[in-house]
Amino acid sequence: MTKSFRVIPALLAAALLAGCAELDVTDPNQRTADTFWQTEQDAVMGVNAAYRGLQENGGYGRWLQFAYDMRSDIGYSRSPWGDLANFTKSVLGSYDFEVNREIFQHHYQTVFRANQVIAYVPAITGMNAGTRDRIVGEAKFIRALAYFNLVNLYGNVPLVLEPSNPADRPAQVTPDVVWAQIEKDLTEARAALPASYTGTDVGRATRGAAAALLGRAHLQQREWALAAGAFADVTGGTQYSLLPNFGDNFTAAGDNSAETIFEVQFGGPEVLAAGSRGQNIIKMMGPCGVGFCDGEPRQWYVDEFRRETTVAGGTDPRLDATLFYNRPGGMDVYGTPFATRYGNRLGDEFWKKFGEYYKTDQDWDNPVNVEVMRLGGVLLLHAEALTENNQVELARPLVNRVRARAGLAPLAAGMSQAAMRTEIEHQILLELGLENERWLWLARQGWLADAGRITVLRSRDPDFDAFAPHRALLPIPSTETNLNPNVKQNPGW
Repeated sequence: MTKSFRVIPALLAAALLAGCAELDVTDPNQRTADTFWQTEQDAVMGVNAAYRGLQENGGYGRWLQFAYDMRSDIGYSRSPWGDLANFTKSVLGSYDFEVNREIFQHHYQTVFRANQVIAYVPAITGMNAGTRDRIVGEAKFIRALAYFNLVNLYGNVPLVLEPSNPADRPAQVTPDVVWAQIEKDLTEARAALPASYTGTDVGRATRGAAAALLGRAHLQQREWALAAGAFADVTGGTQYSLLPNFGDNFTAAGDNSAETIFEVQFGGPEVLAAGSRGQNIIKMMGPCGVGFCDGEPRQWYVDEFRRETTVAGGTDPRLDATLFYNRPGGMDVYGTPFATRYGNRLGDEFWKKFGEYYKTDQDWDNPVNVEVMRLGGVLLLHAEALTENNQVELARPLVNRVRARAGLAPLAAGMSQAAMRTEIEHQILLELGLENERWLWLARQGWLADAGRITVLRSRDPDFDAFAPHRALLPIPSTETNLNPNVKQNPGW
């Protein structure tokens, strides 16, 4: 499928930054907020710069999978980079460690860009009203997505809603205030965004993306009925459909497919000169040799794929799409049989999703888009919301749609709430591994605050030996707490 719009760039971000206050000389060509926001094209460039923020290392370009998946019980790190291996154990020698600092910093850079669009685009004269409202809606969606990650990973964070300057020291707020703003932004975005796009605009935020993210916001707050209502806007229509082949979601050919609700757009080396970039996820944690294998799956997680055979008697096909592993008959790893690369050792598995495994090596700038929300996952999240709201029978057909795509037999009627809850967890593991969901599930289901459940996590993943409930949140980087007296460190750190 043709790649979608290519975010324009860094040159805009540079144009929007204030000049150095100490200098007496002013560059007459310097674009400022007063001179930039004049035309519809300026508005498009502004929102493209906000999308570009999602590509950063601290966004969807590299580190989020380490924070959401490798810190969870499905993954771990044997990286020789000791600070990275410790991060997956929720142990930080420095709160300014690159992963922690860049997640925080790059999300706020994205908020900074979105805030300018929201503040300045409505005042552009002569602009088509529908285009204006749509662009502001896109920026509100992007801001909500950035705060969704910030509040889930850091909890008490500054809430910045206006264009900022270097002298600002924004106040820290509690999570409920952040969640309220996320809901407001997404409600307004859903009203302004179109159902779909055509041509080079494919890939921008849509009405369905806003509804799905709103559902995720309610779900994470355990507002089950509200979550189910928002998800129904996505799962109940015909706009999205499951791809017949699960693995096609994670290849460049499957970018922006019928299953996609929202994905972050990436390109290969050919787009670098234009200010765009590729993602580095699989170069960092792909199979050893073609990648650095800095993140790997836990064995218990691999075994989840083998708990149930398909109706044809085979292994769940999501295993082959998610992981490289040694299997009878062999499995190619970037064109070389697994056993040839790694010997006949059992127990070595590596992440496959989002990789260029159709090549002989993995490029640093990987053009495969990163799925943020797709129908397969949202069907299961909708089912979770319904199940927790004691509507188990309404959840069953949603789960069965996912099971059918995997070749599994349908669930029979009459399941208890506990049985359905267990089934949904199992399906989320198989469907959404390496898609930034496992930590969120552990948090909303209470596993990170319950001593008994933490013991279970330790039995699956020794990295939890050092875990305590306060580590459910990351520490706020010291660069922020040192500079801003209105920001206090998260308790326990």
